[in-house]
Amino acid sequence: MKTVIFAIILVTLSVDTIAQGVFSNATNTALEKVIQDYPNQFRNIKGAMLVENGQATNYESSVKIPGSVSCIISQSNSSRHSMSWKAQLFTATSFQEASGKYAELFNQIKNSIIKLQGSKPYILSGQYANPDQGKPYQGVILTMLPASGELQKLKVEISLEQDGSNWKLQLAIYDDRDDAMVRNQ
Repeated sequence: MKTVIFAIILVTLSVDTIAQGVFSNATNTALEKVIQDYPNQFRNIKGAMLVENGQATNYESSVKIPGSVSCIISQSNSSRHSMSWKAQLFTATSFQEASGKYAELFNQIKNSIIKLQGSKPYILSGQYANPDQGKPYQGVILTMLPASGELQKLKVEISLEQDGSNWKLQLAIYDDRDDAMVRNQ
């Protein structure tokens, strides 16, 4: 009888642990795939060209956050090595609704464990700041810990941006030298 009870407890705990795993949601899985291709300048996830203008060329991303409005890869026209990935996740007319999604996304991806082949696991780390309706652009930047090699320049940014009467929630992955390009897309 003790063996049966022990087996039931063990199965219950293991199911609960699996359900709470870091990569139990599709957002974290997609985010990990994008970060894994960051050292390749997103070459393996870059799809068809969408638009080219004076500053950058935008491509469709083959990795998408489920439910997102769009996922694009931008390449600077002045530097072939300047790349970023950006997903527009949500649009709302209500600041309260958008700021709630902003907090939800931060809580969903903070402390995510990212595994890159041939490297030790990394953890996404950042400090949350409550959004302010009076600011048209605000963001939280997460970095990879431990910061080493080419990944020490990688930034994951969650942003909330006012666009007319709408608020857009976005997620971007870029090199810290390319933050101006990300905001100008």
